[in-house]
Amino acid sequence: MNRWVVCTKGIGYQYKNNIRDKYRTNFESGSVGIIKEEYDNEYLVWLIGTDANWFISRKDARDIDVTQTGDKYQEKICNICHCLKPVDQFDKNQNNLRGVVRRPSCRKCRTDIDKRAPRTQQAKRMEKTRPKPGDPFVCPICRKRSIVAITAKIVADHDHHTGNIRDFICDSCNTGLGRFKNGENYLMNAVNYIKERNTLK
Repeated sequence: MNRWVVCTKGIGYQYKNNIRDKYRTNFESGSVGIIKEEYDNEYLVWLIGTDANWFISRKDARDIDVTQTGDKYQEKICNICHCLKPVDQFDKNQNNLRGVVRRPSCRKCRTDIDKRAPRTQQAKRMEKTRPKPGDPFVCPICRKRSIVAITAKIVADHDHHTGNIRDFICDSCNTGLGRFKNGENYLMNAVNYIKERNTLK
C-alpha cells in the first residue's frame, strides 16, 4: 500500500539517474508524493506533480490519507500541480445533492492557464459571430442539434496556447475537450485505446 505524504516546505534535493543533487531546490509547497525509501532524517519521495524523486527532510513531510481529501473535506489535491490546498482555493463549479462541487484545478493553476491564452483580435472577431439565444445550433463535434441557451449551453472553444477561438461548441463537448487537456495527443490516445480494446473481444 502506498504511503502518501505532503511536503510542507517545498524544498529538497532532486534525485535523478541515481545521483543526488548537491544543492537544495524549491518546488511547490504542499506537493503530494509517495515515500519510496526511508532514512534516518529524510525520505526519498516521488512527487506526482513533478514526476521526479526528491530527498525530503522528515520534518518537512507529513502523512496524508489521499482518500480523505476533496470537496467534502477541508483540503483538496489540485489535478494540475498536485498540491494539497484548502478547499476554498478551488472555485465553486456547481451544486449537487451532496453539496458544493468545486473545480478540480486550484485557483492558481486556473489563473496560470488563463494567462496563457491572451484575448486576440481573432477571438474578438469570432465573438461577434457567437450564436444567439433561440438560434438553432449543430455542434461541430457531436453533431447534436439544439436551441442555443434553451436546450444546450453553447461556448467558445479556445486554443489555450494562442487565445484564438476555434469555434463554438456545446458545453458537453467543451467539457470533454477539457478532460483531454485540449490536446490532440490525448484524443489520439483515447482513439487508440478504444481500437485496441475493441480487438480484445
